[in-house]
Amino acid sequence: MRYFAREIQVSEKVQRTAGIKARDDLEMIFEQNGILPLPIPSYNKQRADGNTVSKLLWHYKIRKTWKENTAILKKGDILIIQFPVIEHAITLGGVFKKLKKSGIKIILFIHDLESLRASKRRDYSLIKKIRLALEEKNILFVADKLVVHNEKMKETLNDMGVAPDKMVSLEIFDYLISDFDKKNVDRKGGIGKDRPIIIAGTLRPHKAQYAYHLPEGVHFNLYGVDYEGIQNDNIKYFGSFPPDELPFVMDGSFGLVWDGESAETCKGVYGEYLKINNPHKTSLYLASGIPVVIWKEAAIADFITENGVGITVDSLYEIEERLSQITADQYNKMVENVLRISEQLRNGVYTKKAINQSILLITNPKN
Repeated sequence: MRYFAREIQVSEKVQRTAGIKARDDLEMIFEQNGILPLPIPSYNKQRADGNTVSKLLWHYKIRKTWKENTAILKKGDILIIQFPVIEHAITLGGVFKKLKKSGIKIILFIHDLESLRASKRRDYSLIKKIRLALEEKNILFVADKLVVHNEKMKETLNDMGVAPDKMVSLEIFDYLISDFDKKNVDRKGGIGKDRPIIIAGTLRPHKAQYAYHLPEGVHFNLYGVDYEGIQNDNIKYFGSFPPDELPFVMDGSFGLVWDGESAETCKGVYGEYLKINNPHKTSLYLASGIPVVIWKEAAIADFITENGVGITVDSLYEIEERLSQITADQYNKMVENVLRISEQLRNGVYTKKAINQSILLITNPKN
């Protein structure tokens, strides 16, 4: 039998970001693919409210919860786990090792590699960085297969000691949109090369500092939580929307895929992370039928250029000139390419391909 671990995460704040959208979409695609849900209770809120001692005890509580709820698995079963697990614990590696000894195969579907980001964060203690690294490695090395974002992430994990043949590249996250064709994306301004640039996602200063230093020669429409900057003729803030509503309210020519401290280049903890990860906002824009502007050094920039669905830049200050060089026909061709990719993303094509390939490699190793 094939199962996926279904964890429960409840937070109104999270519901207003893409933080839970990617996981929900994967669960839906798994079920469409005949993979059964294996419920794993989550007590994250109670854990967050505890003191130091109780938080340590939670690691053992989490271990017990996973052990009890995976007890139904039998030899030959396959369990897909979205990684990192919502309720992380240093004890989980031991649970998964025992599952493997019982003949159960494990596939990790990677969303983030927290230890890589943590290693660059100044606000994390050395102890916390070490704990995160141990938690991740204990699980990464146990898994039979890992679905990684792209080839750059694959190389990074290989450098950490993960064998290349254990990894399958996703290419890009899917993004499911209910009733897309029926609603027909009726945006107020439509799309066109002269429309504003869209910035969607978390706009908290510590994560998206670049959004507070945008070039004056370009118009931007901002959508997301916690924007604290100014609004003027060039910058308009429209508030935050649930992920399923966002595709129908965004107005602009291109969606911006950028992160970090600076408009000059992507740097800092979040900026550097773009070199190995697939930002979910890329999928949001493309699934919504909108081409993207992306940092040239981003790992997913190769996907954008190879499929002709956007442009790459070194700096946000290049955007004005680059847009002036794009003809209406060139832009329309980009939109045509985007619509082809959009249909695939909205139908879960990339997830299904990666999971089916992982399962095939597990069940038929010689293939």
